[in-house]
Amino acid sequence: MSFFCQQCGECCSVMGQVFSIREERGAFRFLFENLYTGEETEVEVSPPWRELFSTGKNPSGWLNPCPFLRYDPAGGKAVCTIHATRPATCRDYGCWRVLVLDPSGFRVARVMEKRYLHLAEPSLEREWEVFRDTIDHLPDDAWDSAVARFFRERGYSVFR
Repeated sequence: MSFFCQQCGECCSVMGQVFSIREERGAFRFLFENLYTGEETEVEVSPPWRELFSTGKNPSGWLNPCPFLRYDPAGGKAVCTIHATRPATCRDYGCWRVLVLDPSGFRVARVMEKRYLHLAEPSLEREWEVFRDTIDHLPDDAWDSAVARFFRERGYSVFR
């Protein structure tokens, strides 16, 4: 299965350190700059999100979010208000290789970088640590498959 975004906003929660609005060009158009590479992208706030962009807020607790990220209280999700015109860096980003959801659709775990599993379910921590030690010798693809099997055997949905 290909990557799909759950709109948690974590990926963009510190992107204010990377991206900055260099210039406002009117009519909800902006020149957006990657502060690390100097790359500039003209972006536009999508019409359905213009009011949220103008009046909305970022979720509390985010230190330096992307200037175009907003929290949509109606949907309970984070919204990229420039999603249609976002920079290539944002288009290429996927925050997981293996995603694990509980029956209600809540994210329980995700494998991100090589063999790094972020576990959001504390009750599985000890069992996971013991299991992980038995699969560390496997090649990456087999390791991912073993991770998927571990969670499926416990009743979770796994997406790869």
